[in-house]
Amino acid sequence: MQENEPDFENHIDDIVKAVGDKLERNVIANELRRYVDEYGIDLSTAKESIVRKHYGNPNELSVGGEKLLAQVGPGETSVSLKAKIVSVYKKEINTKEGSKKTIYEGEIGDSSSKLRYTFWNDEFQFQPNDVVEISNAYTKSWNDIITVNIGDRTVMKSIEDEELKGLDLGIVRSNTSQSAQKVTVVGLKPGMRNVALKLRVIDVEPRKINIKGEEKTIFGGNIGDQSGTCRFTSWEDHGIVAGKAYSVENAYVKEFNGPDLQFGEYSKFTELENDDLPSLSDYETGMNYTLAQLDERNGASDAVIEGHVFNIREGSGLIFRDKETKRLIRNGEDRKNAEPDLRVKMIFDDGSGSCTAYLNREITEKLIGRDLNSCLEFVKENFGPEALVEEMEDALLLKPLKLRGFARSDEYGLSFFAKSCEAATEIDVPNAARQFLAALEG
Repeated sequence: MQENEPDFENHIDDIVKAVGDKLERNVIANELRRYVDEYGIDLSTAKESIVRKHYGNPNELSVGGEKLLAQVGPGETSVSLKAKIVSVYKKEINTKEGSKKTIYEGEIGDSSSKLRYTFWNDEFQFQPNDVVEISNAYTKSWNDIITVNIGDRTVMKSIEDEELKGLDLGIVRSNTSQSAQKVTVVGLKPGMRNVALKLRVIDVEPRKINIKGEEKTIFGGNIGDQSGTCRFTSWEDHGIVAGKAYSVENAYVKEFNGPDLQFGEYSKFTELENDDLPSLSDYETGMNYTLAQLDERNGASDAVIEGHVFNIREGSGLIFRDKETKRLIRNGEDRKNAEPDLRVKMIFDDGSGSCTAYLNREITEKLIGRDLNSCLEFVKENFGPEALVEEMEDALLLKPLKLRGFARSDEYGLSFFAKSCEAATEIDVPNAARQFLAALEG
């Protein structure tokens, strides 16, 4: 049995509550033992299965079965687990009532995964490397990142577990004074918290948003260092000035076409008098990235890439968009409210990786030497769009290009949306072609 007898009795009590008086207690106990011991089903699933089988309400279950971290999902109301504390950070927040509250955050890990946690109670008596048992926690998800929440109903205690104690989880010897992660812009990844870095503000502008019926002014723009650039969002007025360099502490990272550096109430800015950061003019031509870097950091809001066109994909050439929404209208859909457009959808490779790159109408017209009206006439003359796609292939296949635009990475891979395009002059074309052919033969 996975649980000792007293804990197991609690789970039987939990099932009794969910199914009512439909079953005798000993029947539930025997069925639960069979599911867990004979069939090898985890306790949480076994309990839910029994309740559903006997037409009870699974939502009434409150005592969760112990899980590995990899089994924990979003929106769970009662989670029990054993884990090793990886890091601990102390943080002050403002409550809905307007008062300040101290909470603790960090990571926990076991043999299957690592997860974030947030401890909402006043007394946190644990340190990195401690092994703990957590019962009756709940989980939430933000930007697909699951957080284990430890609140008033949760029991958290230190335990002895040699297997967990011996796991190498990269323990962060942090403390409650919030030891920061020092990073460069190219190292920023969505989900990072308590980051510190030196940066230059490239541009900044205020904008008004509505939060629960109240208007609030926030600030957005772009920042950069020697390694790259990214967007930022400041939820407080920190007096950020375009062109100035700062040392920033206690920032965090979210996702918006790549990392979006976020500044909150407790972010700290120190203006740098002497710095070795690029000047504003250095950022005008954009920052170069490899496709591998863009894929690793889930994209970028402004990036320059150089590589070769290896394939013109279906969906290139003459397309149609809805006049109002600009949504792509596919074959067979109503085109009464459509307008023609041009684009290239291609596979672009720089040696470190590949992406699906999109070239808009303006860039496409420049590359093929035809405007939209000429392309419409060409399609009519050739009784279909295939000849236009062939022209695109002749103009682009295996050609070296430099693209500037924004990139994003999702479950479908890396996509790059070009805002400008020019011939790449620094690429060794014969060598790149040899590498490409060798990869095909391999």
